[in-house]
Amino acid sequence: MTTRIVGLIDCDSFFASCEKVFRPDWANRPIVVLSNNDGCVVARSAEAKALQIPMGEPYFRIRSFAESHGVIVRSANFALYGDLSRRVVQTLSRWTDLIDVYSIDEAFLDLTNLFLDARGRFLGLDDDPLDGRSLGDVPRQTREKLERLAQEITTTVRRWTGIPVSLGLAPNRTLAKAASRLAKDEANVTGKKYALLFGRGERVAGLRRLDVGKIWGVGRRLSAKFDKAGVHTAFDLAKLDPKFMRESFSIVQEKLVRELRGEFMYDVEPPEPQKSLQISRSFGETIESLDELRKPVATFAAKAAAKMRARGIVASGLYVYITTNRHNEKAPQRNVGAAFNFSKPTNLTPEIMNVALRLLEKIYAPGYAYKKAGVLALETIEQTEAESRRYLFEPDPERTTEIRERDSRLCAAVDRLNFNFGKGAIFFAAEGINSQWRPNSDFLSPSYTTDWNALPGAR
Repeated sequence: MTTRIVGLIDCDSFFASCEKVFRPDWANRPIVVLSNNDGCVVARSAEAKALQIPMGEPYFRIRSFAESHGVIVRSANFALYGDLSRRVVQTLSRWTDLIDVYSIDEAFLDLTNLFLDARGRFLGLDDDPLDGRSLGDVPRQTREKLERLAQEITTTVRRWTGIPVSLGLAPNRTLAKAASRLAKDEANVTGKKYALLFGRGERVAGLRRLDVGKIWGVGRRLSAKFDKAGVHTAFDLAKLDPKFMRESFSIVQEKLVRELRGEFMYDVEPPEPQKSLQISRSFGETIESLDELRKPVATFAAKAAAKMRARGIVASGLYVYITTNRHNEKAPQRNVGAAFNFSKPTNLTPEIMNVALRLLEKIYAPGYAYKKAGVLALETIEQTEAESRRYLFEPDPERTTEIRERDSRLCAAVDRLNFNFGKGAIFFAAEGINSQWRPNSDFLSPSYTTDWNALPGAR
């Protein structure tokens, strides 16, 4: 059997849709979500797109326009978005365990096993034999069941999570991504939130309606090259010789063309293990003193450590950096960082925070107005792998096994309390109470699903 059934779920205007879930009065209102420090537009609802508000536009340039057109402006609330993304994926797991979360608002699914009979053949194959004549074809009985499932998935996800989604179904990832784009672009015409690209005629028609720049893996630079060469649609791209694509571009573009033709080149599999983890923020106000800089750096170190524990990874090293405001050309500029290698990989907050603050003292210089800082965990590995390593001598005499075990119990208690009572319920003193440095979030919505104090109430 050469054909598989791959799906791509794409959450529509995800950040803006998350903002609408708990505000039904905003259902038909234009919404824009701003980047860190309320800088630029990073997400727009369909209504905001209709007003032609550009993506990436600095907020100060559209402030008057937004106010005069009743645009709702929100600060990015990643606690809310991340949790709603998790709920979407959890809902998808009722149909398959073969889920590859591609980004916060997209996930690939392999649904093939739902359509096979006891012999591992597609439903209805005996009544509608294909004999391998066309890659990507499925029997009529399978097709009918597939359409019903597509409707069920899009309806259920919307009903259970409040997030509207578009679903593309096809024999491989590239075509599934293309189908999801068609579903999104043509929903007003078709009345459906899904699209299928299986039969040859169906694929040809669909790819002819898709601009080549909308194909997965074709960036702005490639799109410009294709346009000059007369390759304007996805169908034009599919007609190119795969060998020519490999020789002229790379094996990635060869696989792209082969998948557009219906071949299966990429499996739905778990992503590669994470190799690093970064926590960084721009400050709401510039900071000049070392004492004030310690607070955000300690906070970032604590967040990085907590995230690593939650993901079951440890860091082999740490990098800390601080920068001034590069947009203020009149102010003295400084961009500097320093790294440290742990004697033993760790995710314990006391150790990571202590090293981060020592690195900060090393790179700090007075006379500058710092605008941003970051903490980067380097060469992260699975905690189980690190624990399996054996050392002939104590790798760090200052951090004995007893100290590490004590810190491990402390971190477990902190994680448990913050899980039970909400993030930030308990924190390390070095993080400080003063939030003056924190990024501007003047339009922040409550974290309805992750903070008990933010639970909406009925009156």
